Amino acid sequence: MKIVVLTFGGRECYLKILFPLILKYKQYIDEYRIYVATTIQSDIDYMEKFATENEFVKTVYCNIDGNIILDDKCLIWDNSYKSCQEDNTVYLKLDDDIVYFDESLFTDFIQYRIQNPNPPVLYPVIINNHFMSWMLQELNVYNPEQKSEIGNTWPATISRVYQHIMDNKNKKLRLEDFIHHDELLCPVAWGNLKYCYDLHNQFLQDLYNNNIDKYKFGKNITLNTIEAISINVCSWIGSDLKELMNNYADMYGDEPWLSIYIPIWTGRPNEIYGNTVVSHYAYYKQRELGLDSTDILDKYYTYVKNGK
Repeated sequence: MKIVVLTFGGRECYLKILFPLILKYKQYIDEYRIYVATTIQSDIDYMEKFATENEFVKTVYCNIDGNIILDDKCLIWDNSYKSCQEDNTVYLKLDDDIVYFDESLFTDFIQYRIQNPNPPVLYPVIINNHFMSWMLQELNVYNPEQKSEIGNTWPATISRVYQHIMDNKNKKLRLEDFIHHDELLCPVAWGNLKYCYDLHNQFLQDLYNNNIDKYKFGKNITLNTIEAISINVCSWIGSDLKELMNNYADMYGDEPWLSIYIPIWTGRPNEIYGNTVVSHYAYYKQRELGLDSTDILDKYYTYVKNGK
């Protein structure tokens, strides 16, 4: 099966970490697509240069009725999935600020994805993913001063909105119309700088000490409570996505469509593959709160640059 990796790009400050990782494991990748989603010319130039220098890489622009769209990220995201539905193809989406993954993302995670087509979306274990941060708390792998409660509060939220989603299989749904911001985006795991900073520092220390096995779940987790896990890193089968996009409401925001609506509409829960670990740098709120002013990004850059 063909393996296509894709990124919605992006910012050079993150891509200078991601691109070396892509090259490190290029033997597993048939095609790497960069869907351009920025108006900053220097960032576009950086992506174009990477594509020019590597034959398996290509930049893709959102073209709607002859107009190139660069400044409407939601429109770019939703439109791009229409080109990610090829037969005999498995897709791996990496956010542009993915700052760590290893070979098992391809040797183990992707192979499991191919062999197990039923979950619409498959996730690895993602560091700094608000739901998975809560899961790491529950496993006593991460013990922050202030704890997230998202996994405890979510079942009541999804129970309240389940029937509304089920009754609207053919309508574009605006998530914010029926789920409150704080119900979905944990004020701690998503919106607290110290929580994020300490988690990254702990993970980086474990990286240097070759101790990341502790972050593995040891088993796969079926998301029967339809946890709204951010799609920082996720995988789907092209032919399956084609069928889903043909049979259900148009995508209107890729994260809720893939993580909440489709599992409810189809009765097919998504799944976490528990034995591959990746790291996601930041949500926009964490950057606004000051994460970019810390040394975290530099630490990941140094780790990757040194060929670890």
